[in-house]
Amino acid sequence: MTAVYLVAFIAGLLLAVRIMIAGVERPRDTSPDGERSFRLSPPMLVAFGVVFGAVGYLLTDRKVATATTRACVAVVLGVIAALVAARLVRQWWAVVPEHDVDDERYVLQGQLARVTKPMSGDVEGEVTFRFGNEQRYVRARDLDGGSIAADSEVVIERIEGDVAYVEAWQEVEKRL
Repeated sequence: MTAVYLVAFIAGLLLAVRIMIAGVERPRDTSPDGERSFRLSPPMLVAFGVVFGAVGYLLTDRKVATATTRACVAVVLGVIAALVAARLVRQWWAVVPEHDVDDERYVLQGQLARVTKPMSGDVEGEVTFRFGNEQRYVRARDLDGGSIAADSEVVIERIEGDVAYVEAWQEVEKRL
């Protein structure tokens, strides 16, 4: 029985390393309604395997009680550990990070657009671009304060208020 406990413990540790590398989240596309299941999830298997293996091995090594009692205690503590892990992961999945909120100004950063009205210095122009299924028109300024002719391709840097700050595609292309 000692071998079973050691195999469970080592398998739990190996799966824990896999979780540390790949994470614990499951893709929502496995369940169309978005509900995520914890049955046989990696965190539960890790918790059960590590606790079952460690407790079973320690009880066997110390020759506490009978083999059946040791196995039952190891299974019960392993299940408790798995349930605690499930609760912790469920709470983690419910957290909505506040610091990862997208800055509205940069949502369209990198979007290609075409100049419809030329811009120069302090004179605003206009650009158009396709976003989803709609064609959008927005006032625009050159990022460097220079001038950009009509029908030129530009890249949107940011949008502040109703004004897009753009850069000529040729300049962006040079940096690529």
